[in-house]
Amino acid sequence: MTTLAKKIMTKKVYTVPMGTSLFEANELMKEKRIRHLPVIDELDDVVGVISQRDLNAIPDSKNIPVELMMTRPVEYIRETETLRHAVFALLQKKISSLLVTNEIDDVVGIITTDDVLWFVAQMLSDEPVENAKAHYNSLTVNEMLQRQTFI
Repeated sequence: MTTLAKKIMTKKVYTVPMGTSLFEANELMKEKRIRHLPVIDELDDVVGVISQRDLNAIPDSKNIPVELMMTRPVEYIRETETLRHAVFALLQKKISSLLVTNEIDDVVGIITTDDVLWFVAQMLSDEPVENAKAHYNSLTVNEMLQRQTFI
């Protein structure tokens, strides 16, 4: 069975416009519990990606715009590509996210290393991935430690 990128991608992609401060980007990431934000220009074209790792590299980020720290060029994969292709792209490029596009190059999702791990965890369990994500996203780190489980 071949698994396609569109099966494991996160469909809701949050973006920030150029000019957004790193501080604001960090706040949005915390609020949405995400680690990657595509950066868009005035035409809504994706021009880069800012990651939590990028933000962690700058201790005082209140007035620094995202475009100074974002990663570019942006790496894409078609939604019809295989999961295997996506994993190899992540590994070869040493990145932790790929934007997913449809046949007309519209961004329709994002695949992160977390998405890949959720998929693998699902393959190793009988619990549907949607239920597992919702359940474990609702637990705090302390609750997970008390249960001695992370998956």
